[in-house]
Amino acid sequence: MLNIDGAFRLGTAAYDPHDESKLKPRASRPDQLRLCHPNRLVSVRDVKELYTNYKAEYPKSHDFSRYVLPFSEDELKIQTTRLMSDGNSSGSESTVYSPDSTNESPISASSTIAPSSLAASTDDGEALQDDSMDSHGQRDFHARLLQEFSTIASFKNDLGVPKGDLKGLDSDACYQLEARLSVDDQDTPDSWIPRSAELRRLTGKHPLNAEPDLLRLFDAGLITPTKLHFVRNHAAVPQLHWETHTVLIYAEPAELLSKPREWTMDELTSGDFKTIEIPVTIGCDGNRRREVNMIKRTVGFNWTASGVSTAVWRGVLLRDVLLACGLRETPEIERWYLNFEGADEPASGRYATSIPLSHVMDPTNDVILAYGMNRRVLHPDHGYPLRVVIPGYVGGRQIKWLKRIWVTKEPNRSHYHIWDNKVVPSFIDSKTHPLARTFFEDESTACWEQVLQSIICKPAHEECLELPDEEALEGMYTVQGFAFNGGGYRIERVELSLDGGKTWRWCFRRFVDSPLRHGTKYWAWLFWSCDVKLRELVNAFEVIVRAQDSRKMFQPENITWYEHLDYCETDESLIHYCSNSWYRVRPNVSRDPISTGIVVQFQHPVAPLEEEGGWMKSSELSAPTHVDESPGLRRFSLDEVAKHDKLHDAWIILDNKVYDVTSVLSWHPGGPRSVSMYAGKASIVASIEYKNIHDNFAHGKRDECLIGMLTEEGVRTMEEQAKRAAQELQELKAARSGLALQPDSFVAAKLLRRKDVSADSRLYTFELPRGPDGMPGILSLPVGQHIQIALHFKDGAVMRQYTPIRPVLPDEEDGTFDLLVKTYFPLGGETLSPGGTISNYLDCMKEGEEIDIRGPSGGIIYRGHGDFDIEGKSYYFTKVNLIAGGSGLTPHWQLIHAILSDPTDKTCVSLIDSNKTYDDIWMRDTLTKYSEQHSARFKLWHVLTNAPKDWQYSRGRLDRVTMEQQLYPCKEGVGTFLCGPVGLIEDLALPALREMGFVEGTCIFVF
Repeated sequence: MLNIDGAFRLGTAAYDPHDESKLKPRASRPDQLRLCHPNRLVSVRDVKELYTNYKAEYPKSHDFSRYVLPFSEDELKIQTTRLMSDGNSSGSESTVYSPDSTNESPISASSTIAPSSLAASTDDGEALQDDSMDSHGQRDFHARLLQEFSTIASFKNDLGVPKGDLKGLDSDACYQLEARLSVDDQDTPDSWIPRSAELRRLTGKHPLNAEPDLLRLFDAGLITPTKLHFVRNHAAVPQLHWETHTVLIYAEPAELLSKPREWTMDELTSGDFKTIEIPVTIGCDGNRRREVNMIKRTVGFNWTASGVSTAVWRGVLLRDVLLACGLRETPEIERWYLNFEGADEPASGRYATSIPLSHVMDPTNDVILAYGMNRRVLHPDHGYPLRVVIPGYVGGRQIKWLKRIWVTKEPNRSHYHIWDNKVVPSFIDSKTHPLARTFFEDESTACWEQVLQSIICKPAHEECLELPDEEALEGMYTVQGFAFNGGGYRIERVELSLDGGKTWRWCFRRFVDSPLRHGTKYWAWLFWSCDVKLRELVNAFEVIVRAQDSRKMFQPENITWYEHLDYCETDESLIHYCSNSWYRVRPNVSRDPISTGIVVQFQHPVAPLEEEGGWMKSSELSAPTHVDESPGLRRFSLDEVAKHDKLHDAWIILDNKVYDVTSVLSWHPGGPRSVSMYAGKASIVASIEYKNIHDNFAHGKRDECLIGMLTEEGVRTMEEQAKRAAQELQELKAARSGLALQPDSFVAAKLLRRKDVSADSRLYTFELPRGPDGMPGILSLPVGQHIQIALHFKDGAVMRQYTPIRPVLPDEEDGTFDLLVKTYFPLGGETLSPGGTISNYLDCMKEGEEIDIRGPSGGIIYRGHGDFDIEGKSYYFTKVNLIAGGSGLTPHWQLIHAILSDPTDKTCVSLIDSNKTYDDIWMRDTLTKYSEQHSARFKLWHVLTNAPKDWQYSRGRLDRVTMEQQLYPCKEGVGTFLCGPVGLIEDLALPALREMGFVEGTCIFVF
């Protein structure tokens, strides 16, 4: 059988599921692609040609995630070294290889009172009389209670019928999904995945483990928008495609399944199997772990109470697929297990687990192979294109990016099944305990179903109430939150206490639409509310919530300590799971010194992330001492670093470490200035820019230059600067609100058309994303600044800066922008080079495909009428010299066009444009026309290395004589700007300008 790209797919014949030769290419990167082009280097052009952009061809099977090339830029670059060392460029021997084939191996007992309404009772049954309540309040509560009971009694079984086809990127897509890429992800393998800035990252950049703000989660409603759903990843997200992904189903021993098979996504969703669509709540096993960490520190990261979400999942019943594969009936005396394995690759091997097969085969448990989430295809962070959803189970069992399913007679033996998601006795305090393996390997310690849980969302953490007078205390406040349970058991009661658990108030429940399955099962959370008097709320020491389920089980009053070993093989510490004690919020009451009114601020147990502010205080005697990661290195002050700011003596600071990069300047691909501009400076910009554009090769070279660390004082200064930079970023974001181009996130720009300008130059027109109102996007790029383009490779984004030549002026905005780009084609022969990564990619793009852009970037801004803002300083020039080389013309064009389009701008401009050939001159006719129409303000001069016979400008290379003849001489009010190849700028232009009296940083500036 052949799949859509011709790769062999296993049918029903006998086979060995561990025979990797059937499931992975038989050549290694980058030799795989050299097979197709044995006589030359493989370039990004070859990669793009061979790897289908399924997102562009089948948009409905994809979300806002980006197209990824399954190679790294390093793998393309390293070919030059390999081939030159081999002495030839012939590549490997001929081998069969399918570029789209997979690389994966197969292998307290108190009473409840009505909230501020009816009589209450204490634990001993003695009646409590609430004299403040009249009969109207009692009747109102009684009516609401009857309505709630009636609503629940009226629930009909949800048949799970899907509501139409899966949606594309239309209608509510922007509400459900994030379209922009975070800058934080661009140097990780997840660069291609749009992620909401509202998700709080718990473990740094990578892998993503994140939760939303608790109040934001609640306010989003009973069905969590996909972009707010919590994320738990152990490694990089696999780069999978609906069109090529398969899931293998088999058995060990083989006789347990008579028809093993590898299924494509289209086969699973063809209609042969019943599809259901139901709301299911999934929570992380470590939810509320930060509360536990305040009592006893663990290595588990700090989930608050918002590591849980509810989505509408669509999929086929797994039991039906297993039956189609010929699953034998399990003998009554045996227990079989169903194993799942994902395509991700965590540090300790593939993430795999197993659950009892009987649970899957019970049709009332609704275990599904899910391919839809909130009526669209799965988001990559949530398992695209296929995952298992096991309603009522903990998140750790619900494998994402599902690659293998197999039936066994024994539980799974993988690292993560044994050592993850297990609860063991508290005396097991490490992996080395003599009894540790005994407990962890036994299935009785496994976490299966979710624990009963209830959370207060309103009042929110640090929410403030201002009560101007005593009368305001007679008002009402609605306390609200959510509750969920495992096993499908209905939550029968949610209760609130304002007196430490002596008495409890009834909370009214609100369910999702059609919450009932199979007469007894409830797979989704509910929201609850309870109205209380403000006076009672203010006077309470704590606001406490607890839940009870249909088995009459309550949440425990206090945190119960369970031990759990982390999945990291090298760490013997323990983490904690399944925390579900009463949730407590404390009001802090004070008086406003000005108004004398009452101010109430609420505190939840813990604040998000590592922030301070929760009412729980750490039991640790002191904060952990900072561990110096480089104890043997010398410490340098910022003043010492500042002395090394020359080309022949250059130190820079990256992430509080000091590097002597003098030796790098002579060979750096971006030229010495791209590095030396940060020499001696206490700037975090260097760290930010470095991370945005450098690869693993550069990381190695960087580490060779490490000479020391900053002093503690220097670090503090840098931190203060970082805070200022963060404030500046927020101000810039506020100023650019509503614009398409943003400084801290990438947006997708679609190629509309392209035009050949010369043999190697193209004019590309891209469409900006439209605004929420459907209006065309606005670029609003300041004159002199650039945009950053990102393309996505398997190990991260490759980014370069380009300057659009349109729009420059506000009246040129039409929702599109133009890039003029020179293509640096691959070179063979003695000059081996795979060519320019970005330029070759752009040259191979088809209309409708996308790139990612962000900005503005760059340190030069022209404000108009001779005013410049350069690296935060103001300059004024009446005359401006411009030196351009090749594609370096584009920022100069912005400046020229902006000045000459404003008749009130009297700034004079002189441009020297240097190129190799006549055809290399960009915008030749336009520049000539400008020089003729604005001869008093604009002078134009060309320099060509290879000039035609009738050439009226300079021949050969740029020299001082030409510059003295064509540029405005050095004096006050004259500034010179340069952009072009390193050789032109560093070897020719700058030395001559210095001899002419120009000074860098005062009247010489490089784009």
